[in-house]
Amino acid sequence: MPATPDTRHPPEALHVTTPAQADALMDFTYGARLLEQFLTPTTASSAAYALNEPANRVTYHVCKLRDCGLLRVAGHHGKRVQYVAAARTFHVPRTLVQLDEPLTVIGPAMREITAAYAHAILDWQTRQGHPGSGDDLTIHLGRGAPDTRTDTGVFAPAMRMRTVQLRPQQYRAAQDAINDILDRLNTDEPGETEDTRTSTFVLLTFKGQLHLT
Repeated sequence: MPATPDTRHPPEALHVTTPAQADALMDFTYGARLLEQFLTPTTASSAAYALNEPANRVTYHVCKLRDCGLLRVAGHHGKRVQYVAAARTFHVPRTLVQLDEPLTVIGPAMREITAAYAHAILDWQTRQGHPGSGDDLTIHLGRGAPDTRTDTGVFAPAMRMRTVQLRPQQYRAAQDAINDILDRLNTDEPGETEDTRTSTFVLLTFKGQLHLT
């Protein structure tokens, strides 16, 4: 007799089979980012609160994810429906992703990253107040990290780019090392305190270089 499916905990993996599933999953704002709120049974309104998004908009996209099979009903909290993600990992066939038009996939993500980073810079400038010593914009050339002893204030935005020559194994090892740092940040979270703020780190690596002619 087959085991009864556990509706409150998602299985480890799901293979995407339809264009509707692929499109919903690849939606940068309301795909995987929204599904991540449902790793445990959650209501649409709770997900909206966690993402600081309008409840009616999130509910609309929750229904889309449910209708295409990426979310499942896990129970009820009072009169509200609780949903859980259909899996923790989704495998999307290449035939369902428009990789021949990469900007279709990454364009929305890059635009949101750029806008959020620009907003963070403006917010930092406002918090710093009138420019004084230590408020310099630092542009560092060559190898080695810049001097970090200068007081740039709390939660100062930062960008660092480096073009290097690597073998395939070195490239993968570098990605893994940075991933490990990000994973530790996630598991070592101190929880909400008076001085904690939501912060974002973006890992972006690729073969090639900028300013190709």
